[in-house]
Amino acid sequence: MTNWIDSGIPLIQTSLSRDELSEKLRNWEPWSSRIDFSNGVSTKDFRRRNPFSEHPLSKLRFAGRAIPFAQLAGGRLLDIGCNTGYNSIAGAAIYRLSCFGLDVVPHHIEKARFLAEIAQVDTGFAIESAETFSMPEQFDVALHFGTLYHLQNPLLSLRVTFNNLRPGGYLALETQVYDHPEDPNICYFMHMQNRDNTNFWALSTKVLETSLRLVGFEEVLDFKKVVPSFGLAKYMSRVLLVVRKPVAAPAPSRV
Repeated sequence: MTNWIDSGIPLIQTSLSRDELSEKLRNWEPWSSRIDFSNGVSTKDFRRRNPFSEHPLSKLRFAGRAIPFAQLAGGRLLDIGCNTGYNSIAGAAIYRLSCFGLDVVPHHIEKARFLAEIAQVDTGFAIESAETFSMPEQFDVALHFGTLYHLQNPLLSLRVTFNNLRPGGYLALETQVYDHPEDPNICYFMHMQNRDNTNFWALSTKVLETSLRLVGFEEVLDFKKVVPSFGLAKYMSRVLLVVRKPVAAPAPSRV
């Protein structure tokens, strides 16, 4: 199953016929990410959202550059803003992790549970908030992909995520940032960007890194910045990074 990561596309084994599976997948149109199945069916062949991700596991592949997933087999992974659960399913199927995904959209959780049932992997999903979900020191890895800029209180989410990680645990984060050339401390209130009422804050890169230090993370293990060619406000870009909770974690600052 490692080819999932190489291609960036989940490939789920199923005993369902093409017709049976197609009927079920139509019930959850439109799809926002490509998921292929062993019987030849793919979500790319159904009604799609715009944008549609052809390689939804690309962020997990980035995280694997700094996180030793093979050494964490048997551990636990928290998938924050899990969408349809493809990262949780991949984490369980490829890395033998026990995965738990959370999202505030019931439709996403329904899809994730259905896909996990087909894949027969060790995953659980629940409707929970990224700002308040609390299971202190229960996870070895947290994925926080594409969710932080949808939150009214991003610093609160980073703090609770830090607390949910075991000492030495890893956070892989992807979010939008706003870097004004004249002041690195300026953040962008992006509410209703692209007519999305869940959009809220694009922190600057400096503010994001400062926020991670404030809650207790000390070292950025990997960092990547992608400047889009269209579709976002001026000075907006996307960052992916991996940080680690100290093995002997200091008490986080009061923020």
